[in-house]
Amino acid sequence: MKIDTESFIRVSQILERDAKTATYKFALIKATIDAISYYDQHIIKDKLHNRVSFSMGLLVEQWLWYYYPLLESDIFLPQLDAETPIGEKGKNIAFRADFENLIKSYSKYGGFKNFYQSYKKYNLPEDIYPILTKLIKSLYSAIENGPIKYLGNSFSQNNYSIYSKPEGKNRFVAKKGERINSGFLINNLKHVSIPYDFYIVLKYMGGFIGGRNSIINNWADFIVKTSKNQNNKIKKGYILERLMVHPGSSRDTKLVESYYKKKDELFCVWSGKKIDERFDDNKLNVDHVLPFAHYLNNDIWNLLPALKKVNGNKSDKIPTPDLIEKRKDIIVDYWGELHEFFNKSFEDEVRVSLVPNLNFDSSTNWETSTLNALKSKAEFFIDVRGVEGWEK
Repeated sequence: MKIDTESFIRVSQILERDAKTATYKFALIKATIDAISYYDQHIIKDKLHNRVSFSMGLLVEQWLWYYYPLLESDIFLPQLDAETPIGEKGKNIAFRADFENLIKSYSKYGGFKNFYQSYKKYNLPEDIYPILTKLIKSLYSAIENGPIKYLGNSFSQNNYSIYSKPEGKNRFVAKKGERINSGFLINNLKHVSIPYDFYIVLKYMGGFIGGRNSIINNWADFIVKTSKNQNNKIKKGYILERLMVHPGSSRDTKLVESYYKKKDELFCVWSGKKIDERFDDNKLNVDHVLPFAHYLNNDIWNLLPALKKVNGNKSDKIPTPDLIEKRKDIIVDYWGELHEFFNKSFEDEVRVSLVPNLNFDSSTNWETSTLNALKSKAEFFIDVRGVEGWEK
């Protein structure tokens, strides 16, 4: 099956660019991947409109499995920016109260694993049904009025740009003799649709996007298995944490920062305004031109001075090639100074990261080659990786 490149890039853009004030968008994409993986027989293909549709019940059920262990944790795990525990001053995800009520009520029956087994075997205790029904309503409402509506608006500027507005009728309350289970949710909740190309990307690449088939996940599984064979009990979480360690640090900028602070005058590379340490917003920030979050690089050429406020606005966005071109004079000026001061270190890092075998002789125009290489890298992160571009 051929995967459409534009659709794959769109998925990358959503994962990188969409505003993430809560975990809802992560949960929606993961739930869609799992619905396609486990319940593809329930996916309805509409060739006329080039879309596929499925029951919202598939999404609601997956959210039950995702959020139960997170909210059951002894440690409070916020699922929303600035979320606080219930009872404290602050805000909560829409369904936390109903979910915590289910968790508390089911604790006498054994917790999450027992809940899952009883749900799948159609033998949940009768006193749990009203509590579960209320929670399902809350989960459905959170999905329909949140990520279903807003996912993808970072690049389309429109609501329902990926997922359609759900259609049909909902029935949340089980009739006498009915059980709330997978079949009930699939048959009684509205349907939602997504573009066929989007479905294909999630179907064939979902294991990598969701992490199940990622190299780092398989690597950790291999170590766990090998450790058990050697009678060592090592938790997978510890291995994953070790595999994520990187020798660099986004804060490893002290050497370049000390150089900038010795200068009599310093100007922001993006705004051109003077950096003045007397005022908070005007203080010096050493900006990673290509953000460390996307490009684990502390090379000297990638560290340029910026106003604190400007750097905050830029955050983890990538400066567009057009912006780099507009600011090329000041970028090249700083590069010239850094080259003169750090000399061989600067040259070696440029040759490794941007332009191999570059000649830094004074008679060559090494700055132009380096600038073009920087613009090409910025273009790659924006157009291929889907990272949000920054125009200042």
